[in-house]
Amino acid sequence: METFIHACIQSGTSQEASREYRSLADQRSAFVFHLGGGRLRLMDDFGSKLIQVTQNDNVFEVEDILTTILSRLPVKSLLICKSVSKYWRDLICSPSFMHSHLLQSQENSSDAFYPSYPSYPSWDDNIPLLTKTDGETTQSFLDCDGFYFEGMVCSFNGLICCTNFHGPIVYERIEDSNTFDIHICNPATREVLLLPPTPTSEYIPKIGVSFGPTLNEYKVFQFHYRDEQLYECKVYSSIVGSWKSMGTVPYSPYTSSNHVCINETVFWFSMSMIDGRLVGHILAVDREENFSIIRIPEEETMRPFLVNLEGCLCLVPRHGLGQLDIWALQDSKESVWMKKWSDNIPQNFNIQGLSYVTVQKNEILLANWVRSVFYNMETRTWREFNWEHAHEDKFSLPMAYTESLVPCKY
Repeated sequence: METFIHACIQSGTSQEASREYRSLADQRSAFVFHLGGGRLRLMDDFGSKLIQVTQNDNVFEVEDILTTILSRLPVKSLLICKSVSKYWRDLICSPSFMHSHLLQSQENSSDAFYPSYPSYPSWDDNIPLLTKTDGETTQSFLDCDGFYFEGMVCSFNGLICCTNFHGPIVYERIEDSNTFDIHICNPATREVLLLPPTPTSEYIPKIGVSFGPTLNEYKVFQFHYRDEQLYECKVYSSIVGSWKSMGTVPYSPYTSSNHVCINETVFWFSMSMIDGRLVGHILAVDREENFSIIRIPEEETMRPFLVNLEGCLCLVPRHGLGQLDIWALQDSKESVWMKKWSDNIPQNFNIQGLSYVTVQKNEILLANWVRSVFYNMETRTWREFNWEHAHEDKFSLPMAYTESLVPCKY
């Protein structure tokens, strides 16, 4: 109840309406909405009318204020609100409302922690959990249980791409090439979309996802090793709902998890043999499916982490020298980089074997399989994150996560 009232007060309605809502909040009166005949009525638990406003009163439009209020609720509450009436259901399921709700969620987004796969083959207890930094834990991807390996590839606007293997993996080789699945999941709505299968090679394919411009429009890129440093690239379009082959390409991502999507272009870290040397660079593919290579600073070529910092592609090196450096891309065509940030890492916060780096607003998360720390760029302070669900026999994978109503299927 107080969530609804607080949302009303913060919505910027007229002073008169605001005073009415504050009065209700002070009285701690429970209420529900009733829509009918062009009127918005607020009722208490006993059915007594508290406020009645018609559209002709010029205080606010019914749909606008309802959108303003409901868009501030968590997805779990909105799924219940859909049962109130057909009007509410249609409103909550509309693309415009989903967009409004997403904008609100992005203001309160948090990193998510997900147990990936056990460090030894005791697959029966591989229960997928999604734990946000605010402490909320949910059992996610219920339709994806029971796989030998379950890995999250990326997260964007509430949608998570994950890969699943039904059989054992030995040194990145798949025992049965027909047991590789790609899912698009929304943990908040419990929706899971299984993408059509594709014939794979004996090696684990590398994955990346490009999102935009509409809410649930995305492309999934899949790279399969063939031979002699050639890779076949296939792309799945959510609009078409099927895969197509882009032929062979000379480059492939080094790993699926170390990639980001910025302005509808997906970036991976990649490595190639140049003049007998193994050299790191950035592989980029835009929405028109054009490939390009971006060189990176020579001193940071050994598998840096890619992050999206304020809409800019940035590198976080893993040199382990007790220092946090961030390089920002200034010109993709000329491969011009600038060191955007540098700070010392206190000894008690220095993470050995850094595995993942994510950015959420002004905070950077650095993590290995068993430990996670946050760095606040505004205050230049560090803090530890203690995950109560962490176990030594589980690998935990952190990702930036924003709760949303975005559907998996276009």
